[in-house]
Amino acid sequence: MRLSLPRPVRALLAIDRTDPIRSRALAIGALGMAVPVALGLLLGQPHAGFLIGLGAVLLAGGPAEASVAGSDRAMRLLTMALPALAAVATATLLARLPAADPAMILMVAIAALSVNYSRPLAAAAIRFNIYCVLGMTLIEGSTAHGAGSALVFGLGALWNILLRLLLDPRGQAESALVQPQRRQPSPAQRRAHFRKQLHSLAGWQFSLRLAIGLGIASMLRHAFPTHHFAWLVLTVPLLTEHGIVPLPLKTLQRLLGTFGGVALAWLLFALAYGPIALGIVAAVLATLVPVARARSYLLYAILSAPLILLVIDIGHPATTALLVDRMVATLIGGAIVVALNLAFDRLLALAPPAMPSAGR
Repeated sequence: MRLSLPRPVRALLAIDRTDPIRSRALAIGALGMAVPVALGLLLGQPHAGFLIGLGAVLLAGGPAEASVAGSDRAMRLLTMALPALAAVATATLLARLPAADPAMILMVAIAALSVNYSRPLAAAAIRFNIYCVLGMTLIEGSTAHGAGSALVFGLGALWNILLRLLLDPRGQAESALVQPQRRQPSPAQRRAHFRKQLHSLAGWQFSLRLAIGLGIASMLRHAFPTHHFAWLVLTVPLLTEHGIVPLPLKTLQRLLGTFGGVALAWLLFALAYGPIALGIVAAVLATLVPVARARSYLLYAILSAPLILLVIDIGHPATTALLVDRMVATLIGGAIVVALNLAFDRLLALAPPAMPSAGR
């Protein structure tokens, strides 16, 4: 008798096999992490190597949105990485301010408003926000590079672009992924839609949920300074989606994946001793990340969380207290996001509906 799982569980564990796994993607993941880590070890700067490798895996991940070649393709790849580069530069500047957290929350909230303009800008804004908060987290946790940690992290995006150009100089792998473009609204239509959204709660809900969630997370982190709750601040933008669903599938996958990734990170830290062993582990994870990204968001969250934690926690002992703090921070972050989803879902139901506008 074949066991049939409930539909929500099947959706949670579903594996997407539509996109092929390309060898170039695996090579970019492996070399993106392994080369800077190896150079960092040789130069006596292992943390810098891990930072660049993490940036190469995360900051410029995913397919390029063009099939052009040569210098035009290089410019398009650079444009794709611009939100991440802008985020780490912003994090570096904000970290120098006396009130870094409020400034970061304000910046993230302003950037979140741009999701009302167009889908490409929405994707860029979400990437900017996640990497801005991650950059601040890296700066706070780094003793070796201080405020320069975010900039070192950003070098990984440029390293990723160079690898793409070297391993696929004609853009053949990326051209196969290009989808036909549908008719796009004009800039005037987008500006009209953006202005109209700013006159409704629906246009502000994403920005408000992020700002409130980050504010709560920041207060909790400062209220318990002896715990490792910087992960709590990062969990909020990772779990907060643009659209409001009380508990959307992607948020649940990210929450469970992050929880599992924290446990996996603790296990890896307990088994791997020293920067060389951790570098090998990081290279293996970085090779698997493109596979996970193409197949399952749950698996991607499980594998990407240890990479982030490996860089944040490198040099710190993998204690049970550290694991518990990360787990608790993940659960609290998830609770904050779900509570805000429920609250704003209720508020939007009570608010008057927005007038229809031109599509984006």
